[in-house]
Amino acid sequence: FAAGLAAGGIKPVFAVYSSFLQRAYDQMIHDVALQNLPVMFAVDRAGLVGNDGETHQGIFDLSYLSTIPNMVVLSPKHKWELADMIRFGIAYDGPVAIRYPRGSACDPCPEFRSPVVYGKSEMLYEEREIAVIFVGHMFGEALEVRKQLKEAGYHCSLVNARFVKPIDTEVLDMLSADHKLLVTMEENVRSGGYGEKVMDYVVEQELPVKLLNISLPDEYVEHGNVALLYEEVGIDAQTVTKRIIEKYITCRKEQK
Repeated sequence: FAAGLAAGGIKPVFAVYSSFLQRAYDQMIHDVALQNLPVMFAVDRAGLVGNDGETHQGIFDLSYLSTIPNMVVLSPKHKWELADMIRFGIAYDGPVAIRYPRGSACDPCPEFRSPVVYGKSEMLYEEREIAVIFVGHMFGEALEVRKQLKEAGYHCSLVNARFVKPIDTEVLDMLSADHKLLVTMEENVRSGGYGEKVMDYVVEQELPVKLLNISLPDEYVEHGNVALLYEEVGIDAQTVTKRIIEKYITCRKEQK
């Protein structure tokens, strides 16, 4: 129905749970993306949804959406960026998906609100040695990770991916010049996710940097409190910080 509206000159916004949208994978390909129709998918309840249950975890959308030609995939870090991305999606002449989590809107750091530009990420803090690139609502955990790294005496750049498809290859080239370790953080399964795309690019271009992928395991996640699930699957700030420090120490030893 949304594809038909778009073909008729209307700009439809199709709002749907992440776990429900995966049932319409074929329709997204054949009815929307194949014709490059300007349908905007508002992908709700992306990532871990807690007590909604195992079947409602929106942990696959970055993977299945990114496989579709012509599809643009974004994820906002906070409520202000969500509004900006919706405006971007309405103006964009083609299929676009914006994924956001269940619950209340994240609202730290309203000062970080640069214009949304096609295919470009957002540099929040620019330093050296370690760069953390997060996707969407991993913003809160990423901020805490940077804080813990700084307290431990490490330099850390912080980058908002914004676009999962297409990825910002220019920022990856830039970061690889003065960082030893790139860390990707996403609330999606590893297979087909943002971190895997970054890894593919780094390997293909033979960039001189090590990688650490923080993502969900290749398994179904049970229902439960989201904070506890973060700890269980290892994407909470404390666990991530520990893994980053361990990986960075290994990198430095290898370079010596």
